[in-house]
Amino acid sequence: MDRAREPLGKGLEDGARRLLPIALSALARREYGRIELERKLQRHLLAPEGPADVAQVLDRLQAKGLLCDQRMAQGLVRTRAARYGRLRIKQELERRGLDRETIAAALPSAADEFAVALALWQRKFGHPPATMHERARQGRYLAARGFAPALIARILTGTAQLEA
Repeated sequence: MDRAREPLGKGLEDGARRLLPIALSALARREYGRIELERKLQRHLLAPEGPADVAQVLDRLQAKGLLCDQRMAQGLVRTRAARYGRLRIKQELERRGLDRETIAAALPSAADEFAVALALWQRKFGHPPATMHERARQGRYLAARGFAPALIARILTGTAQLEA
């Protein structure tokens, strides 16, 4: 029997074999990064299992292609990019324990971010701010969604509408 078809639990220690269904159940619901899934599995540790069992399960899942940081990052960016800016998406990926290279490869381009910010602003407000109070309100709206201050200023001054 080739290694690709052998059962996932074959050759695992008893503690790791108990953690494997928990990890598979979590991965069936959504993508996880290695560090994020490790934190989740550590909450399920009992006396007989230890960190070595968690590492063994994670190594096995990565070897089988069921656990992939890049795939998780790309999926998260795909779902968030239509509503949020690079700063907020980057912060969420960092919170999930991904390294800088993986995050940088997954983030959308600045041109895509500008188009998203402009579309969100037009849908919510549709007109340039008339007062400083309105300008601050519109700026806070975009800043809370993770858009860069320079991009926000460009949209709120009206120069973005002329270019788009």
